[in-house]
Amino acid sequence: MVTTGYNKASIVAHWIAAICIIALFVTHEGERGSLERMFHISGGAIIGIFLLWRVFRRPVRGFTDKPDQHPLLNLASQLVLWGLLISIILVTLSGYFLPWSRGGALDMFGLFAIPSPIPSNHTFHELLETVHDVGGHVIMLLFIIHFLGALKHRFVDKDNIVQRIIRPVTGGR
Repeated sequence: MVTTGYNKASIVAHWIAAICIIALFVTHEGERGSLERMFHISGGAIIGIFLLWRVFRRPVRGFTDKPDQHPLLNLASQLVLWGLLISIILVTLSGYFLPWSRGGALDMFGLFAIPSPIPSNHTFHELLETVHDVGGHVIMLLFIIHFLGALKHRFVDKDNIVQRIIRPVTGGR
């Protein structure tokens, strides 16, 4: 079955995920106790549920057909896509475990806290900090490559690939 586009739910989820990821990246350097930091941690915990749903939904729903371009460009596109999906999983899960690995609870906007399911472990915490930080930067790098690929399709190839994530199709992925 040839699938040339996405359904409305996939398109909306794609754009919400993109906006959320950018917002979380922009707020990741907030000072301890600041609204930015609170959004990054508490908002990130809530957004993380959505992002994990989005990531695991994509392979289940399937992908659209590859565009008519050089096989190496299609391979690069696949590597960027899977890199984004894997990085989102790693950054989200490491974000949940960061406060827990210090022995603290995951604070939810000061309204309630989710206690740690694991004992405090400094070495594990340091590893998680590295995974979370590097992973967040990898997501942004892959996001830029993904965006540049979209611009290539729109302005160089002048094909309809970008329309896939703008206009829903009946029976789309």
